[in-house]
Formats: sequence, structure tokens, C-alpha cells
Amino acid sequence: MDKDALTVHEMVETYGVRIATIVDRDGWVKTKAREIDLDEELHLAKDLDRIMRHMKELYKFVGVSSNNIYWSLTQVPIRQILIPTTERKYISVINPEILKLEGQENNYVEACGSVPNKVYIVRRKPYVLISGYTIEKERIELEYGSKDFYAGEDPIYSSYSNPEWVIQHEMDHLDGITIQDKGAALI
Repeated sequence: MDKDALTVHEMVETYGVRIATIVDRDGWVKTKAREIDLDEELHLAKDLDRIMRHMKELYKFVGVSSNNIYWSLTQVPIRQILIPTTERKYISVINPEILKLEGQENNYVEACGSVPNKVYIVRRKPYVLISGYTIEKERIELEYGSKDFYAGEDPIYSSYSNPEWVIQHEMDHLDGITIQDKGAALI
């Protein structure tokens, strides 16, 4: 069967794709993702983009990293995230890196598909600038939040309304870090 012709369902069946959690596949979740060679491995990023979009919809994720999805084909997570854009659309970023994190840290309430049935308070910066590559191999920079944002004495924000949190959360995943490692459990 032509690999490019596989549907997401067929990829899930063929490659054993499933959600990776600290309960099932802890080693995958906590593995540092590897960069991919855009010339030799772009097909992996394209397939993973389709899988991540499917899982995002299926599980109502706000963002997705390759560490959230166990995929036997790649043997270890690859450095790729699916994140919201400022227009509330989603983009896959390949080999992303944080260029800047700025501002006073604030508390965010976070949940994670890889840490089931738990909610944590995690401190995050209000501004992030990242770079990486699109599925079309174009270099991009994405900017989120405000450098000057300060919310008050000890606020707690919902992560769902703050894409700068989502980016930091997914970037942590690529380094094998979960909210369990960074935050204080609420439940």
C-alpha cells in the first residue's frame, strides 16, 4: 500500500498510534524528542501532522506534541508540535525552538492528556517567541502574548484562553517535561 495514500485511521492501525500517558508509555512521554532532517524525513512530519490533527479533534486537545502520541514508526518522539495560531487556526511546527520567554511569570491552571485525571497550577511567562519550520519547509517565527503583561498579585488563568501557555506546555513535552514535573497538583 502506498504510504501517502493511507488514511489517518489506517495510519493508526498500521503504526500502532495511540495516546501516550505517564500510565501507559511513560518512557515515551518523558523522552526528549529528536529533530528531524527536513530533506530526508519530511514525510514523517506530514503523517504526524495528520495524526495530531485527528487526535486533537478526537480528544479536544488545545495543543499536541509528538510526545503525546505513541507512534512506533518513529521509535522516539520527533520534534513537532501542533499549536494554535493567533487566528485560532492550528499549525504544525517542525523542529521548534523558543527564541524568547519574557515577562513576569503567572499561574496557569493546566491539564494534559499525558497526565490523565489531574489538574496542576504551573507558572508560565506571558510572552513567547518561537521559530521552526512548516510542513512546506518554510522557516517561521511565531509570537504570542505580551511582554508587559502583569495580571496582579497571584492570579490563576485558564490555559485554554492563553496560546502562549499552550506553546510553552507543548515545548516542555518535547524536552520530556510534563506538568507533573513543573506544577503543583490541584486534583
